[in-house]
Amino acid sequence: MAVFVNTIIILAIISLAAWQLVKVFKRAKKGKCAACDYDCVLKKQVYSRHNSAKI
Repeated sequence: MAVFVNTIIILAIISLAAWQLVKVFKRAKKGKCAACDYDCVLKKQVYSRHNSAKI
């Protein structure tokens, strides 16, 4: 029984990791980085340079 439960848990972890990789690769094909959903420091710098160039 313990082997069965451990197998289910391992399969769940592997499937979630595979799903995350699929999402990353789909975004990469569209030209977006993996962190596009987050407001990171690099993104803020790019926007500030882009906005200051327009002024």
